[in-house]
Amino acid sequence: MYCHQNSSVFEKPSLVIVGNGMATGRLLDEILNRTPGQYEITVIGKEPFGSYNRIMLSSVLAGDTTIDGIIQKTPQWYEDNHIKFMSDCFVTDIDSKNKKLTIKHNQNSLEEKTLSYDELVLAVGSRSAKIPAKNQDIKGLFNFRDIRDTEQIQAFANQSSSNQSKNALVIGGGLLGLEAAYGLAISGVKVTLIHRNKWLLNRQLDQVSGNMLQNIMATKNIEFVLGHEVAQFESQLNTHGEEVLCGAILTNGESIKAEMAVIATGITPNKELATSANITVERAIVVNDFMQTSNKYISALGECCQHKNATFGLVDPIWSQCKSLAERLCLGRLSAFKNAPVPTKLKVSGVQLFSAGIVESSDSMQSFVLTDKKSSIYRKIIVENNLIVGVVLFGDVSSGMVYFDMMQNKQQVMHAMPELLIGHEFMSDEKEVKRSKAA
Repeated sequence: MYCHQNSSVFEKPSLVIVGNGMATGRLLDEILNRTPGQYEITVIGKEPFGSYNRIMLSSVLAGDTTIDGIIQKTPQWYEDNHIKFMSDCFVTDIDSKNKKLTIKHNQNSLEEKTLSYDELVLAVGSRSAKIPAKNQDIKGLFNFRDIRDTEQIQAFANQSSSNQSKNALVIGGGLLGLEAAYGLAISGVKVTLIHRNKWLLNRQLDQVSGNMLQNIMATKNIEFVLGHEVAQFESQLNTHGEEVLCGAILTNGESIKAEMAVIATGITPNKELATSANITVERAIVVNDFMQTSNKYISALGECCQHKNATFGLVDPIWSQCKSLAERLCLGRLSAFKNAPVPTKLKVSGVQLFSAGIVESSDSMQSFVLTDKKSSIYRKIIVENNLIVGVVLFGDVSSGMVYFDMMQNKQQVMHAMPELLIGHEFMSDEKEVKRSKAA
């Protein structure tokens, strides 16, 4: 049965969660830790899987783990916790006036059902951002967002490996693009990564550390084209009469041959369902400090929501959103979500990275840099008015959180340089005392 009506005052209120990504998995944990059994919970997911760790998709692509290995909540888990799990289902409309959803069993189904709710949570995530390149309606182009994408990329790469052509393009030099490139390269595909900026991870790294990362990834059978974009994909007819990818022309006129391309240039929040419910949307679904939309019975969290003009893609703030929402839904407590600054901690191609604050200094700032090319270690602390305003660490990130705490606590640091740059453990006792007093 799809439909549920609260016909008795003695029945539990119904909580329906649309979306079954990592945010929903964490929200369910937060709810069960507070008031298990308070709601009749229904989770609606468009994928035929339980909640899984999307961060590990690159490990699946590289062959380091399996799909089963990244599933965090199996269908049996939902059953054991008395949660109705509707997999491979799509919500097509929200009737917020009557508090009902319209649902299809799958995207191509003509049959529609309705489901009532008392409280509704939209955790519908995001989709891959589009690129302006021409001729994208051809076979061989992939996104890299979910299990189905990963399986399709693997299947195509394995199919290509049966002949001598094993060339792939990866569009995007952010974390997702680097993970896709690394996973394909490890599987034996020759990869060319195209990034419109001049260095990799340009939001998290400065040019020096970005170049160091590029040099390391180049040893993994990955080539790079930086500072340019794809203007047009080229295609040809295969033996089945289908238009298939055979290469790309870049904005600089260069032509690159390839049989597949993975587009990983960022994300676009999914907000269409909120629009159908007549709740406020801007770049994403607008929520207040307590994850409530403009409709008091509808909440939103994760990559699909917008709080004080900010949207989200990192785990830490989304976990905080889950706690705030669970406090309100379960206990009636108004515990405000605060989008606190968080450092970026990554592991790319086996290299540890850490960044916080700004990564490129201006004329009013001082940069303190330590470089050990032989060991592939790079440290940079940016100081303004005697305070840390930015940190970039490459290779050795052991002091990262110490630097971040000093930045957040606005501790004066000039007296502790350059020992602090080498590592906080190398500061003398006298300078440590001075730093503590300054705090």
